[in-house]
Amino acid sequence: MPVCGLSVFRRDCKVAKRMQPGIIVGKFGTGGRRGVIPGFSAKARYRFLHVVKNCDVDFKSMLTLTYPADFPSDGQTVKRKHWRVFSQWLTRRFPGIRGCWFLEFQKRGAPHFHVLLSFDLSAYPILERRRTRQKGGEKWSKIYRTVDLLEREVAQRWYEIVNSGDIKHLRAGVAWEVIEESEGALRYAACHASKPHQKKVPEGYLNVGKFWGYVGDVKVEEVARVEMNAETIFERLGCDGMSRKGRVKKYLWDAAEKFSPEVFADRDRRLKQADFLGVLPES
Repeated sequence: MPVCGLSVFRRDCKVAKRMQPGIIVGKFGTGGRRGVIPGFSAKARYRFLHVVKNCDVDFKSMLTLTYPADFPSDGQTVKRKHWRVFSQWLTRRFPGIRGCWFLEFQKRGAPHFHVLLSFDLSAYPILERRRTRQKGGEKWSKIYRTVDLLEREVAQRWYEIVNSGDIKHLRAGVAWEVIEESEGALRYAACHASKPHQKKVPEGYLNVGKFWGYVGDVKVEEVARVEMNAETIFERLGCDGMSRKGRVKKYLWDAAEKFSPEVFADRDRRLKQADFLGVLPES
């Protein structure tokens, strides 16, 4: 059985084969140079979900940014002239804000952003707002909770950055909503990442670039790292840890507790790591 490295994170485990027992090639794998990004690959999807589930950010709100009827079809404009300028403004306006963003395409071919953020809107006066969209020939509506003044401020800034000029876009181009439950961000991320039709790059759209990234300083830290072979993984997880071809899966979703339940006995990460490694932290 090949020797495996097992990284234990907040919610998941990540597995990688080693070339030889005791010899590490790179950081859990050989890696490689990043080339031109043609679309949202399965690997990119897994990496994105892994970060959202295991990073050190507690997501409290989600920001959605859309374009008006007249929208750019070049990722250089979308990312460098629009998103970069907006994200820089956002981090200046709300010091300490952090999060993850991801890109999607609407049916009309327009790009739009979803941004999972650490900013807690519930600390401000909240109101309910209804968002209406056309979906499948029928009107679709959703009630979400937001902070009116902050949402309007963000909408105004986005409207100016993209040089919209469309008053309808100013009124409905941005939604900043409260994430109601602690696991809500994970459901948002999993739901949107599983929509292949919204990740397909429209014909004529150039330089799509990355489909997701960070706002501020976002870290994914290991709780612990252990050596473990494939046979042990199979014993612990059975078929849950195997692919259809009988290989060990690289990402073992929600599997960390099965490998090391003692790691998650306490909410304090230092204690979790200490318990797992059998070392008491300094008091």
